[in-house]
Amino acid sequence: MSKRATDDELLQLIHFVKAKVAGLPAMAGPDAPRDIYWDSRDAFHKAAADLVAELVKDPRHRLTKPLSGFRLSMAGVTASCTSGESGLLSNWIAAAYRELDRRTLT
Repeated sequence: MSKRATDDELLQLIHFVKAKVAGLPAMAGPDAPRDIYWDSRDAFHKAAADLVAELVKDPRHRLTKPLSGFRLSMAGVTASCTSGESGLLSNWIAAAYRELDRRTLT
């Protein structure tokens, strides 16, 4: 995959990331006992951080941490988020779909 992925390569990466995000542990709802809520929240955020770390092991992918938040670049698509890795992954998926839409319109 070059810096800018083909449509098929980008779609394949989107599906891979979506499947990994879907496999993140669920967070307990706000009505759960406090310790269960916080434990599930910590597990969710750790799993999301581990997923981002796994993705950026590929030398073509890059994670930067500007003053506030995160920026992820993969397959020529860049997204950022100030709320953590799970939001970053969701934003990257949305940006990748927008890139595919943009390519089909031009």
